[in-house]
Amino acid sequence: MIKYQGISTLEVLKEAKNYNKWIADELLIHITSPALEIGAGTGNLTRFFLKKKPIYITDIDSGLVKDLKRKFSGEKYVTVRVFDVTKKPPKALRSFFPTVFGINVLEHLEEDDTALKNIHSILKKNGKLLVLVPAKRRAYTRLDKELGHFRRYEKKELSEKLTKNGFRVERIYFFNIVGLISWYFRDKATHSKDINLKSHHIAIFDSIVPILRFVESKIKIPVGISLIAIARKL
Repeated sequence: MIKYQGISTLEVLKEAKNYNKWIADELLIHITSPALEIGAGTGNLTRFFLKKKPIYITDIDSGLVKDLKRKFSGEKYVTVRVFDVTKKPPKALRSFFPTVFGINVLEHLEEDDTALKNIHSILKKNGKLLVLVPAKRRAYTRLDKELGHFRRYEKKELSEKLTKNGFRVERIYFFNIVGLISWYFRDKATHSKDINLKSHHIAIFDSIVPILRFVESKIKIPVGISLIAIARKL
């Protein structure tokens, strides 16, 4: 049985094909195999990373892992398993991966520093950690709480956490400015108890993603719904 409380949101987000591809493309150029994905969830984004086989797909939720195994059962060089990044990794994984990546994962972990230390231990020397996390504390909404987010990150805060845990930050930047604006004002304008994202919300946003993606490729945006960090193990 799937325990993750935000499963309905993940199911809706699978329809955001343009947006999911945009996220994946931001990370793909930095990935070296074999790579480890933490917090894969329903695998909405995982399919974009299959070109980087061998790949290890993991989640803490055994129910989600069961579904992921079924979804990717026909794929060679794909390993799916339960993995809790806040627990001490097995010795076999120490200094094993050249790349570890997680998309909207760290905010779900109360002990995110512990997770970063453990990720550091399973990366090879000079290996890369790629993360996308929710940005801007002031944008924390009822939906964040509903999704089990402990926090949204400030740029300086995330950079300092990575540095403190043995990484050199190569790049850190905001992503998706329109998403941040709509996320914040939708929360303020919605008085209903039902605050979950709906299919029509996603469809409207996904239709403008190609334009938004082009603009953000040309202009450095000052804020965004997410932060993307590329960091290297020292």
